[in-house]
Amino acid sequence: MKRRAVLAAGATVAGSVMAGATLGATAGGDPGPRQPSPAAETTIETGALRPGTRRETPYFEVGSGDDGPTAVVVGGVHGNEVSGYRAAERIAEWQVTDGSVVVVPWANVVAVRRNEREGPDGDLNRQFSIGGEPETPLARSLWELVAAADPDVVVDLHRSRGIYGTHGRWVGQALFPTAAGDATSDADAVADRVNEAAVPASMWAHRFRRGNTLRGTSPMLIHKVSADLDTAGVLVELTEFYLDVDTQVRWTELIAERLLSRHGIERRGSAL
Repeated sequence: MKRRAVLAAGATVAGSVMAGATLGATAGGDPGPRQPSPAAETTIETGALRPGTRRETPYFEVGSGDDGPTAVVVGGVHGNEVSGYRAAERIAEWQVTDGSVVVVPWANVVAVRRNEREGPDGDLNRQFSIGGEPETPLARSLWELVAAADPDVVVDLHRSRGIYGTHGRWVGQALFPTAAGDATSDADAVADRVNEAAVPASMWAHRFRRGNTLRGTSPMLIHKVSADLDTAGVLVELTEFYLDVDTQVRWTELIAERLLSRHGIERRGSAL
């Protein structure tokens, strides 16, 4: 299978785990990594970014067992954006009908454990130099995994304090597509679908919209996906403004589900 061959050759593979394996993540209601719990019949392959260092963090490949499209989903680039990495943890539990999803739930795991935006090396999402090598070992390791996956789509999950177009510089409730592929039309269609299916009419201020197109003008992960890979990608931003964390997580997961569906990766037991 193309995807598994690429990952085995190009990334640091730590083996594979079956449902119920212990990954050493924390449990309970506090911020911090939580162990994914895949369905009993699901096998997920796992590897690690920056193995043997304090920045070591696992990634998971959820596969259908059949050839098909590939997505990369990233959470925890900013360690205090809980809804992004909680949704990514849930995506690592999915079963998919075609292709595969490579999930990095806690990209900046030190920052996630500290519940802080930045890790020891600063803001991870400002370290992806366009047209060159990322600036830090962690950013380079994450980028190598993304490139090795040869993805059809990359989805980066974040959370903002306010609402895009309403609260100044804050960018919540918006989907920011790359210039590549059909990412712009995907963002429009998914925003409309989630608004219709999940956002109550009484919460009109929280309706999703498409943000500006990301063309490679900033050293951010999705900008680099756009410019250097010429690949469809979407930066997903939820808001914490009058929105509880459980709802943020649920809506983030729904958005990811619909984005991947538009690339031919269907979740079994879809929530929409």
